[in-house]
Amino acid sequence: MSLLSLGLTISTIYLYFKKSSVDVKVVYIPEESKLPEIEVPATEENEAIVADLEASDVGISFEKFDYPTIVAYTLDVIEAGTVVSTFVVNSEDALKIIRSYQGNYLINKLSEESYFVVVEGNRKYPGLLAGKSVYTIFLKSGTNARQIFEDIINLRSKGYTSYAMKFKKGDVTYYALCLGAFPDKDAAQYYYDNVFDLEEIRKSIYVYGAYVGRVTP
Repeated sequence: MSLLSLGLTISTIYLYFKKSSVDVKVVYIPEESKLPEIEVPATEENEAIVADLEASDVGISFEKFDYPTIVAYTLDVIEAGTVVSTFVVNSEDALKIIRSYQGNYLINKLSEESYFVVVEGNRKYPGLLAGKSVYTIFLKSGTNARQIFEDIINLRSKGYTSYAMKFKKGDVTYYALCLGAFPDKDAAQYYYDNVFDLEEIRKSIYVYGAYVGRVTP
């Protein structure tokens, strides 16, 4: 087995192991934007990696709200163009949404008392106001799926909400590395400017052209 194949296997096992120790998931989507590009041809290996990760996103029932566990089951890949419903809620309502939805989801902690939850489709919950916008901090993009997912593992191990946005330009498939999920641009910009330490993040992953952008259509 080559070193590259071994690395891919280890990365995949790590993701599966993280998920096997908890329960849940997430989904939302973005549009084509000004993401910086790396001209590397898409490969069958990329497709296999994404297919394996998407296949591992199975519905799980949570008995209690444990943020680290719930984050471990958030979606790994978001496809550009997906319609979503978003909610800024407390931990009790976040758990209710995730348990009742039983599908892909995304969650990000905004403060000690509030969480941003994203689910696929047009969803309504009694007493909760639904939104449609999802913003993130794009760290980089490229056609090498393996590298993007290795970076996701790295970021999650440090406590960050991270995932990939999948989109196409022409016949080429790209993967954008996302850091965090936020209900509006101001919230994302605040985290970019005041909370996330990008210099520290750059010590462990290669980042270029980082900027705040919109994920949903």
